[in-house]
Amino acid sequence: MVPASRAAAGAWGTDPVVGLTGDYATNPALLYVAHTTQSDAAVLLDAPTDYVADNLKLTLLPSLRLGDTKSYSSVNSNYEHLNVRSEYATERSSLTAMAGVSRDTSLSQDYLSNGAVGVRRDGALADLAWQRALTENVSFNASADVTRVRYATPAGAASLTDYRYTSLAQSLSWTAGDKTRLDIDFSEGRYNSLDGSTESRNGNLQLGLTKSLTPLWTLTASGGVSRALNQLQFYERFYIYLIPVSVRSSQTATVYSFNLQRQAERLQLTMIATLQEVPTGFALLSRQNNLEVQANYALSARWTLGSDLRYLRSEDPSLTGGHTNRDLRYATLSATWQWTEHCTLTMAASRVSQRYLATDLQRSSTQVDLTLSRKFNHLNFQ
Repeated sequence: MVPASRAAAGAWGTDPVVGLTGDYATNPALLYVAHTTQSDAAVLLDAPTDYVADNLKLTLLPSLRLGDTKSYSSVNSNYEHLNVRSEYATERSSLTAMAGVSRDTSLSQDYLSNGAVGVRRDGALADLAWQRALTENVSFNASADVTRVRYATPAGAASLTDYRYTSLAQSLSWTAGDKTRLDIDFSEGRYNSLDGSTESRNGNLQLGLTKSLTPLWTLTASGGVSRALNQLQFYERFYIYLIPVSVRSSQTATVYSFNLQRQAERLQLTMIATLQEVPTGFALLSRQNNLEVQANYALSARWTLGSDLRYLRSEDPSLTGGHTNRDLRYATLSATWQWTEHCTLTMAASRVSQRYLATDLQRSSTQVDLTLSRKFNHLNFQ
C-alpha cells in the first residue's frame, strides 16, 4: 500500500479586482432642468470565480459598485450584479447555461439600451445554449433565454413598462475553407408587459458571412427580414361601462448587422453597424439603428489609448400606439496607464447628446472619469 494525498475533482480559483473611481458630469441623466451637475466617488469590486474540472467549468461573476450616489437617476449610480455560468464540453458538442440577477439603473452608458428615465431596474436572466458539430465543416447552434425586468416608480410621468422577453434561436454554420464561414439564422421572440397591456411577437431570418479578408482584417456580416405582430390592450368608457379593446398591427422590415475588425500588434479597430428590434422597457420592441467605431492603440508597454464614437437612432413605442424618435451621439476618449504589475490608472472624457426629433429638444452632457484599480494574484481554494 502506498499512501496518497486527497485528490480533488476540480479546482476553485478567483481573480479579485478592487477599484476606486471618481467622476464629474454636467448632466448625467440628460434632464431638462437646471443645476444638473453631479460628482460621484465609489468603490468597485469584481471577483470572477471559476471551478474547473475535466469537462465542466463553472464561473461566478459578482460585480459591485458602492458610492455616494443615493438615487438611480445617474448612469453612475450603485449596482449589484451576480451572474452564474456553467459550461460542459465533449468532443463534438458543448452545453452552456447561464443565470443572473441584477439591480442597477434604467440608464446605462449608452443612455438608451434600457430606457430613458433614470429609475431603479431589477432584472433576472436565464439562458441555455447548445452547440453540436455535425461534420468537420458543419455545426448546429440552438439557444433559449428569458429576461424579466421590473422598474421602480419614477418621480415624474411613467414611461417604462415592466416586461418579460423570451427568445429562441437556431443557426446552421458551414465552414467553407480556412477563411470563410456561412451561417443561416432563425430566431423568434415574445415580448410581454407584465401588466398585460402589450404583447409583441417577432421572427427573424438572416444569412450571415464571416470572412478573413487579410491576416489583419475580419468581416462579419448578416442580413435578413423581421416580422412583428403587435397587440395593444386598453379600455374604452361607454357611459358607465369600461369596454376592453384590443388593437393589433403587423410590420415587416429589414434587419442587418455589420462588423469589420482590424487586429494588429498595436492597433485594434472595430466598425459596427446594426439595425435590430430589441426590448428596452417601452410598450413594445424598440427599433434601433446603431453605428459605432471603436479603436485601441498600445502606445507603449504601459500606455494604451482608446476611443469610442457612436450614433444611435431609436424608435420607441408608447402605450398610445405612436412612436418617439430619438437621436443619440456619443464620443469618448480614454488613456490607460499600467502603473505597476497589479495597479492600473484609467482616465476618460466623454460627450453625449440626445435629441427628440418631434420637438427638437436636445440635451447634452460632458463627463470626466478617473479610476484606479488593483488586481490581485490568482487565489486557489484547494
